[in-house]
Amino acid sequence: MKPVTMGVIGYGHFLRTNFVLHLRNCPSIQIVGVYNRGEDRRRQAEADGYWATGDLDELLRIPGLESVLIGTSNSAHKEQAVKAARAGKHVLCEKPLALSMEDMDAMLEAVEKAGVINHVNHPSPYSESFIKFRELCQQYAGDILHMWRRSTRAFGTWIQGARHVAVAHPEESGGWTFHHFCHQLNDACILMKRPVVKVYHITQKSCPEAPSEEIVNSLITFDNGSTAFLVDGTTIGPFTDSGVQGTKADIHQVGNTITVVTPGPPDPTQRPGNLSGVVKTFEAKDSGKNLEAVGHRFAQAVRGGKNELLSFRFIRDQYKILVAMKESARTGKAVEIQPS
Repeated sequence: MKPVTMGVIGYGHFLRTNFVLHLRNCPSIQIVGVYNRGEDRRRQAEADGYWATGDLDELLRIPGLESVLIGTSNSAHKEQAVKAARAGKHVLCEKPLALSMEDMDAMLEAVEKAGVINHVNHPSPYSESFIKFRELCQQYAGDILHMWRRSTRAFGTWIQGARHVAVAHPEESGGWTFHHFCHQLNDACILMKRPVVKVYHITQKSCPEAPSEEIVNSLITFDNGSTAFLVDGTTIGPFTDSGVQGTKADIHQVGNTITVVTPGPPDPTQRPGNLSGVVKTFEAKDSGKNLEAVGHRFAQAVRGGKNELLSFRFIRDQYKILVAMKESARTGKAVEIQPS
């Protein structure tokens, strides 16, 4: 299909070395310009071969510009997304979309009023590993009673000398709960496909001097009584451990190996009443950050005129949960969430 022309809003280190780098290899996206407020980043964009400006309105006036990628500080997303939508540009926004429900709703109102495609960058649902895990859950698990996901980001903690921007500047990032834990929450909501009714959220710092939480633990209850336990943090070692307990099978993933255990016949070598387990293993390919897939799915939505899985509307209820998590961490109590 014809590539979708895109302007990049913000040219910080992460966006340049991750998202923009991958989109350069995405044949369905054509980056035609960059906006960045700071001159140094504009010079870097020009050195990378892009036309650059310090005027957002000038970027939005590029002839033939169809869409924007927003990758500035989390606290700046709302203003830029609203302006882009009002200019008739489709919006692909880095996570988290916003740091409050008021900003989230303003963004949602703007893109829906303008009728533009809108999409938030949660790449995990497009990964081959997640897709395989989800397919096996649908095939074997039955009704999911409980799920868990523990992951850590190999960056290091404050006490070890690391200075992750989300921890160092919580007023701009929303802290670790908003900035990165939103990925785990998104995976859980997609996998469980149920409204969340209650959360209990505990956060930790590696030392009192850390400006924001660095380790987060959440127990989530869904409307049918099923639960999820999610853990995330900025630590020195990268780990991921996911699983579900279902009415028909248990499924567990560590690395690229997924193990499915279904009930077998009664086991006479065990205590009376015990079942044996039938074990099957599957390989799940690790497809990295999946940012090219995100760009391509966004372009497909633009060309097809239809929002897909991760639209602003789809994501909105997850931000109610993130807000409730912050409240739970502040009060030390579980927080109930009213349905939309």
